[in-house]
Amino acid sequence: PFRKAKLSQLGKTNANISVFTISSQIESDDDVFNLGLSYNYTDKQNISDDDDIVEKRQIIANDDNITVGDLQNYIRVIWITPFMDRLFSEATGERRKFLDNLISNFYPFYGVSLNQYSNLLKQRAKVLKSHKVDEKWLDAIESEIVEKGVSIAALRIEFEEKLNNILKTSDNVFPKIQIHIDGAIEEKLKTLKSVEVEDFYKKSLLDNRELFKFTFSPPVEGVHRSDFSAINLDKNMPADQTSTGEQKLAVISIILAYANMLYLYFNKYPLILIDEAPAHLDEIKTLELFKELEKLPTQVWMTGILRSDFEFFENKNSLFIEIENSQIK
Repeated sequence: PFRKAKLSQLGKTNANISVFTISSQIESDDDVFNLGLSYNYTDKQNISDDDDIVEKRQIIANDDNITVGDLQNYIRVIWITPFMDRLFSEATGERRKFLDNLISNFYPFYGVSLNQYSNLLKQRAKVLKSHKVDEKWLDAIESEIVEKGVSIAALRIEFEEKLNNILKTSDNVFPKIQIHIDGAIEEKLKTLKSVEVEDFYKKSLLDNRELFKFTFSPPVEGVHRSDFSAINLDKNMPADQTSTGEQKLAVISIILAYANMLYLYFNKYPLILIDEAPAHLDEIKTLELFKELEKLPTQVWMTGILRSDFEFFENKNSLFIEIENSQIK
């Protein structure tokens, strides 16, 4: 239920709208720092929108305001949720979001570039929809889109190569996986010079301008439409053609390889979150997952319906928190 919830829905039910805050102290090697996340809700004034609440997020690290992108300087987090169990057979946007989250953890500036690229696309669409086109202004926006887009594509290609190298040498019991980024800009960048790809990108945007005369919001080519796929090398099959359980195993393979990749390049493992860890896994695969997680020198947070699902961790360096189903008054 939290996936699409608004910030104002995360606080206590029936409470007065005010501030929702989370604070934590993080210890990593010899470093200790405080992180705080605050959501401030205020009634909107003079804002023409359907919502009547302004939601403001504030992130603080050791008393300094920081951005979401800055968080990776303090802590890296990766996660697996039940929604990812069919990642390779679901919508393109979800796979791209999954990929972009991984890359953002690896390249801290990648997320900033994505946001800038997205904002530039919105500016361009707004200008074209107004039918009062300033050609020079539009040229400038499209030049920035091309610059950011090619930069994003280059980082994706570099990330694909590095992760595949880790996946190739993984020695765990999970299936051998190879990922592939599918996108017009990425594919061209693998075989052409950057300047040639930029020329293609600019022409694509220029041709797209004409479509706005006939369609309110025509699709435009770019890295915002890219996808990624995976091959289960053990079965020699695309991951999207395998069962739900096998798709989850593919995601697990990627996440474990990615955790090792972060350690290889940054000498630190990420915090790992796994929601409903045993879901879509039989007892043997669940046990194998737990054994692999036990090897990692990092915190792993897991949820499940039954405590008995986690008997493997009894009397080990673990903490169990049980939440009863009760109504808060």
